[in-house]
Amino acid sequence: MIEESPEAFISRWRQYAADVEMFAHTEGSPLLECRVGGAVLQLFERTGPYLSRPGPTSMIVNPTTNQLEPLDAENARPHVESNGLGKMLAIGRVLAIDGKLAVIDAGVPLVVSLDDNGHRKVAEGDMVRVTSDGPIHAFVVTRADSGGIRRTEVLDDSI
Repeated sequence: MIEESPEAFISRWRQYAADVEMFAHTEGSPLLECRVGGAVLQLFERTGPYLSRPGPTSMIVNPTTNQLEPLDAENARPHVESNGLGKMLAIGRVLAIDGKLAVIDAGVPLVVSLDDNGHRKVAEGDMVRVTSDGPIHAFVVTRADSGGIRRTEVLDDSI
């Protein structure tokens, strides 16, 4: 994360939040399991435990890598896959580069943190491979409407 706080990061990158499915949180584990673009990944949630509930959620997925590897666009198919505990391999198109961050469309948007030289060989529009270091950071933006029944009764505060 490059911003000064999780809230500032979310504010800046909210438009690139991915629709993910979160699974039940394992008590005592700092990692969340989520389905991201068809792959089940373990993510380190940066927004606190109260926003992460099982079900559909909008989340900024923020892997870190030391380089974006350019690929031949004809033979590359955008996707995300697990590459070990808290790590991913993704192939996708570079949508934007802003300082030490790049947005990759790998079937789902990824806001990738780069080291100082991680993006020197690529430009917007290029197909790339991202092999992340662990852990992959996650910023819960909103809970998607799960279609559940909402309570509508009026509460009596005098009790």
